[in-house]
Amino acid sequence: MTQDSAPEERSGGMPSRSRYGPLEVVVGERGVEAAIRLFKRVVLRDGILQTLKRRSHYEKPGERRRRKEREATRRRRKQERRALSRDRGTER
Repeated sequence: MTQDSAPEERSGGMPSRSRYGPLEVVVGERGVEAAIRLFKRVVLRDGILQTLKRRSHYEKPGERRRRKEREATRRRRKQERRALSRDRGTER
């Protein structure tokens, strides 16, 4: 690998882009199938499909606020579970 390689190649094939910028996947040595799998993984990770489904219908401000609170609670619980599992792993 050379010094002037693209950032996509250096980071294990993961595309680099801004949060709201266009999604770009470079087809490299692995071929089109691998690029499609990578694209699907990135779309899933960024939550693009979930956002599209959510925006297909109007969401009232109150519903939006309740959804945001539910998501925050879910994230908080997930972090706590991960912290507990890490602590248990270090005690053994």
